[in-house]
Amino acid sequence: MRDLLRTRLSLTDAEVDKVERYRPAGARATVEPKLQWLQARLDLDAAQLGKIVVRHPHLLLKSVESMDSRLDWLQRRLGLDEARLRKMVLSLPSLLSVSVEDNMAPKLEWLQKRLDLDDAGLRKVVLGRPALLGYSVEDNIAPKLDWLQARLDRDDVGLRKVVLRLPALLSYSVGDKLAPKLEWLQ
Repeated sequence: MRDLLRTRLSLTDAEVDKVERYRPAGARATVEPKLQWLQARLDLDAAQLGKIVVRHPHLLLKSVESMDSRLDWLQRRLGLDEARLRKMVLSLPSLLSVSVEDNMAPKLEWLQKRLDLDDAGLRKVVLGRPALLGYSVEDNIAPKLDWLQARLDRDDVGLRKVVLRLPALLSYSVGDKLAPKLEWLQ
């Protein structure tokens, strides 16, 4: 398997060691088809594929079917073309292992309902900050939206406009970034 990772993905010995720590079952026989599938499904070059595998070696333990069903669901739910899906996965490869039923679907539904977003608005927010799919609603997104709404003195419509204009706000720390900047601006 070392040779496969080194030659196919041009990984360094340290990167190969990191991937091998996950001990993908069946080694070459199961890993090579997953690498081929990932590369073909997302139209990745060797460097992009290598980056995903090194950062998320646990993906080599997932089945192609489970990863493909997640991608299909995301693509349908958000109305993504292949290029946008690829960009989203490149920015957040862990999407390939996140549960649709337990994580992504409820999170997207909550976000859409909380901000009263149509499908296009939801797509814009998620594409503007794909990492949102990795955040906790209870511990991160909801408190941040509540804080922004109170601090900016906005109603629900005003909050929706702010988030649609700058989805990245949802990834900023309130204490380290948002509060000091707003204080300074004021």
